[in-house]
Amino acid sequence: MLKIAIFNQKAGVGATTTALNLAAASYRKKRQVALLDMDPQARLTEMYKHTGLDLQQHLFRFYQDATPLDTLCQPLRNGLQLIPANSELMKVDSQFGRGPATLGRLGQGLRVLEDAQPALEVFMDCCPCIGVISLSAVFASDLVLVPVSTDYLSINSAVKMDKALNALQPVLKRKIQRRYLLTRADKHKAMATEVEQEMRRLFGSEVLISKIHEHAALAESARMGQHVFEYDADSAAAQDYMALYYELQDVIKQLPRPELLAA
Repeated sequence: MLKIAIFNQKAGVGATTTALNLAAASYRKKRQVALLDMDPQARLTEMYKHTGLDLQQHLFRFYQDATPLDTLCQPLRNGLQLIPANSELMKVDSQFGRGPATLGRLGQGLRVLEDAQPALEVFMDCCPCIGVISLSAVFASDLVLVPVSTDYLSINSAVKMDKALNALQPVLKRKIQRRYLLTRADKHKAMATEVEQEMRRLFGSEVLISKIHEHAALAESARMGQHVFEYDADSAAAQDYMALYYELQDVIKQLPRPELLAA
């Protein structure tokens, strides 16, 4: 099982868009895919709530009632699977604390899910804050994908993310594998180029070559409750996400987990 957390503590950087469309790109390559909506604002869930989702089977039940993740995983009409979220996720910190048992619980749940669906690839759409839910996703992940929009404030956010991930490494006793994805890129704006240059100076090869550009298709597909491949598989936006998928395959092969090498 491959587990990718899409996480930046700065909102508005395209994390949900990336989680959905990267998962869809993986599904187009015949992978089994599940999305975990880990944001109390439940943007992914909102997109699909009118498609027959059982909104009572949500991620908070995993924490509250120990409902297995496999039970909560619901098929969508487009072939993806989704574990929905709702606002009750905000209660996890206060009800269950921030101790190791709570932080490790998601990882344990995913190992059980792996027994049921061993070939599954899991994409976790994290909330834009450092709390128990997001930290649980980081702890459970094989790779943290950090979307960074191409504006100057996002550089500072990326630096904070890097420091936060580095601070967690002694707790996990391993390096947290991460890659930075430039989003909302506009090649006609000097700022986008300057942000990219600074990101590559700061983080080197951890900044992906692939970029997600500004595309009307991304906004329109989300408005229609679709991923971009459903909306227009030949669009430039779809090509961006397919390029990202292919680049991540090379990244995954380099992760210190031999079992991920199986195609």
